[in-house]
Amino acid sequence: MNRSRKIALVDLSTMFTGGQSYIRNLVSLLPDNADLWLIKLSPELSVEPRINVRTVDLGFALKWGRPLQIPMTMMLLAWLKITRGIDTVWVNGYPEIALMPWARLIGCRAIATRHLTLITDKPKWHWIRNGWRVHFLYELLAPTADKIFCVSEAVADSLKKRVRPEKLTVIQNWIPALPEPVTPTNNGDRPLRLLFVGRLMRYKGAFLILDAMRQLNAMGGLSGLSLTVVGEGEEREPLEKEATNLNVKFAGFHADPSSFYKQADVFVNPTLGPEGLPLVSLDAMSYGLPCIFSDLPVHKEITRNGTSALLFETGNPEDLRRSIQLLLETPQLIHTFGRLARETVEANNGPDFARRRYVEELGL
Repeated sequence: MNRSRKIALVDLSTMFTGGQSYIRNLVSLLPDNADLWLIKLSPELSVEPRINVRTVDLGFALKWGRPLQIPMTMMLLAWLKITRGIDTVWVNGYPEIALMPWARLIGCRAIATRHLTLITDKPKWHWIRNGWRVHFLYELLAPTADKIFCVSEAVADSLKKRVRPEKLTVIQNWIPALPEPVTPTNNGDRPLRLLFVGRLMRYKGAFLILDAMRQLNAMGGLSGLSLTVVGEGEEREPLEKEATNLNVKFAGFHADPSSFYKQADVFVNPTLGPEGLPLVSLDAMSYGLPCIFSDLPVHKEITRNGTSALLFETGNPEDLRRSIQLLLETPQLIHTFGRLARETVEANNGPDFARRRYVEELGL
């Protein structure tokens, strides 16, 4: 159609997460006939300079809380509608779903991106503070959106209980630029280097790797194993205590963890969920790293049901130990799974396919 769109992208997250990586990648992906206003809170969220991108920084409202941030954003959207003629409001977070009815009321198309599967069993042990309120709000207001982009089939399936299927569009997360693949050099002649990248929250499952390492230690199989943990979070101190007497390095948060992917032999994502499509899993696969993933639906989805990565039973450290042990004992599988991981991302998660789908759905 080659039609111009004036889009307000709204992200009111207070910290940098995978959702903000999505926004950064999206701004780079959309064509020049999309005029963008990025409304953001997080000081860590920045995008590449472009003529058609304007940033509205609401960092001064970081401490105000959602009951004030949301109404303030509503007024800003109304002002942009009147003065700049925006025709689309596109929200990236979960409390921001409250903006969907307002977007329609002021005459804009209301779009949301959903990054996580909708929680159905309400496992409160890993919820963020007041998380149940955000969940309830999303269930209530998601049907008011004109379109919800889902980052995986797993996410779309979970939303179908609340949102009409015709409003849901699956466009998987993508790798903006495929990196040079790593060349596996471990043939069993040196210690195996494991890598975890992610927030250090309990549900992300890093403790499962430590449990598996302790099991290997008890079996006398740990001499060829180390772990690097890249990330920060409330679980760092407990994890450091759990890692006593294990060969584990805590590297902290790195906005660009590429050097760690290049130095690792095996990537492990043991997340317990909920997950939509973990960008770190795609990143690791794009480097051609052999991967061990928990068998969540989305990990089955992106690995062709375990064809291009080892999957273990979610939450089961003994099954994770068996996967690690398999690579320790059969180093040639490191080469095989690394090659398959890279081929899978090249085929399914490159930027060109994602760009075509967004252009089609937005009518650009």
